[in-house]
Amino acid sequence: MEDIDVEIRNDETEAERLGRMIKYLRQLTGMKREDFANYLHIPLGTVRDWEQGKRKMPEYLYELIEYKVSRELLSVEKEKENEKNK
Repeated sequence: MEDIDVEIRNDETEAERLGRMIKYLRQLTGMKREDFANYLHIPLGTVRDWEQGKRKMPEYLYELIEYKVSRELLSVEKEKENEKNK
């Protein structure tokens, strides 16, 4: 999984930019918002507020979530690849 870099649009806040990033990351997982919140052990309302730009998530937290998702997704993809090669 590549790092997601989203530019700030002239008409949006930092909270909105980070919201777009976390929403995009969630969509990459194929999870619904509720499933993603449960996966991260974060209240659903918090994830919703982040995605809608109503609440600014700390950037370091986004980076940790991105790392967790990428590590776990890569592990699953590697396991599937190993199963195919058997």
